[in-house]
Amino acid sequence: MSLPPPVREALRLSRDRLFFLLHRRAVNYEWRLRHRKVFALHPEYRKPCPPQLEADHRRLWKPLDPRFPLDTLRICYHLAGHADPRTVPEETFAALVERCLNPPDWPFWLSHKSLLYKLLPADLFPEPHLHNIGGAFFDADLRPISRSSLPSLARSLPYPVVLKPNWDSSGGRGVVFLTNPDELLEAIRTRSDFLVQSFLTQHHFFRAFHDHGVNTLRVYTYKSVQDDRVHVLNTALRMGVAGSLDNLTAGGIVCFIHPDGRMHHYACERYGQKFELHPDSRLPFGPATRIPDFDHLLELTRELAARLPMIRLAGWDMAMDAEGRWRCIEVNLHGHSIRFAQYAGQPFFGAFTDEVIAYCLSHPRRQRASLRIY
Repeated sequence: MSLPPPVREALRLSRDRLFFLLHRRAVNYEWRLRHRKVFALHPEYRKPCPPQLEADHRRLWKPLDPRFPLDTLRICYHLAGHADPRTVPEETFAALVERCLNPPDWPFWLSHKSLLYKLLPADLFPEPHLHNIGGAFFDADLRPISRSSLPSLARSLPYPVVLKPNWDSSGGRGVVFLTNPDELLEAIRTRSDFLVQSFLTQHHFFRAFHDHGVNTLRVYTYKSVQDDRVHVLNTALRMGVAGSLDNLTAGGIVCFIHPDGRMHHYACERYGQKFELHPDSRLPFGPATRIPDFDHLLELTRELAARLPMIRLAGWDMAMDAEGRWRCIEVNLHGHSIRFAQYAGQPFFGAFTDEVIAYCLSHPRRQRASLRIY
């Protein structure tokens, strides 16, 4: 017997509210642990900011999140030497803002690394060789192939190649570099849902900082809730350290890039340690160094962001190849890293902060959690 529509709606709202509360509790717990680690390593970051700054910060974010902590503001202030009241609290962003801007189910499909080859210009990505989706194998053009054809395909590839999960991956988790057919066949024997690509040889400018893997620029784009125009919010250069990938969670560091392409005067690791020189290459960070072809990078990411339906906030991991051409490594549509900009004292949304807060306040249904907790 079917339930009356009012009862079904009440049950749906109760379910959504429960999932939202569970998600919010998990977010608060995760960031409390992260900030506890930061404060343990840098006790000076725990000190209060100037009273007026904290009061302005609370006044701005309290309507959206009445009980948010001041940890994010204090870390950013003491790390950068200054901060802005518009600095986004990490807990508020993860639990409320991100889910309002990007509906929970869309990021899963639109950030699927194999499907992106059909959604966006394929030649922007590293050359694909093999896809596995749900255990089924597909060739570079996403045509089904049999498992028996894999040995001959593996022998035909130009090595090295990169194998990475094509969904539900972050922090470089599951990415492996393979140098011969035997390694590839062994790697795919027990895996599913992955993509095999050509290894991208990076431009000498970026290779000089760290020559293992690929150093990428994370470019955040925002599609305005007022007029749907796409804007670049901020950009940061991610670099590996001591052979790590460029992800912070893998041991990398990140340097904010100013809007004119100049590097910030320091980089940071995951827990807020600052570096004025790259730990390995000893190359200095600072405004004397500019990112090559930076204006074209910003224009390209704006064009790409305009192609994504239902998505207002996207993080593009871009790399310059050996020929000086920008290539897209992947697009991030959930689990965003707002600290890349904020650890340099820059509010993540900048001039768009007020409109984002107003949008989240006026669209509470967009905050509801789904069964997929990112």
